[in-house]
Amino acid sequence: MNTLSNQLPLHISGEQMLERSRWFGPNLVTFLITSAETKGAFALIRCVLKKGFEPPLHIHSNEDESSFILDGEIRYQVGERDIHARAGDFVHLPKLVPHTFKPVTDTVTLLLLITPGGFEAMFRQCSRPAIEFALPPVTGEKPNASFFELMTRANKDLGVLLLPDL
Repeated sequence: MNTLSNQLPLHISGEQMLERSRWFGPNLVTFLITSAETKGAFALIRCVLKKGFEPPLHIHSNEDESSFILDGEIRYQVGERDIHARAGDFVHLPKLVPHTFKPVTDTVTLLLLITPGGFEAMFRQCSRPAIEFALPPVTGEKPNASFFELMTRANKDLGVLLLPDL
């Protein structure tokens, strides 16, 4: 059964995107649709990632992540594979497979599909509202220890295992 069949259609205008956007570290994330709006089926997020943002190698126990690259280039490490993705490419990261990524160009813009939904809560918990539809101002400072503690706790609570550097 289609989990969306009981819900009303959803339309979010371009003017409404700012109120659905957050600054996640040096990045901009926009919640196009959340798991709350799809009865948990999926979430779709538009991400603008800044070069230098590299999450640690990690494993999702609950969800797959799929990315469609809109602009720029990004390198993924997925299990033993190294994938260099460019605008127009699609990359699927299955749950239970260790992965990380690294933007290659100054910025990379992608659509991130999370199935089932729920993991988008980490982005919300570890971010602040965007005050403009752009990357946050550059401060030159690295995030403080409390940001990383919050991310570690949020990931653990959502079933994501952060792997140590080898």
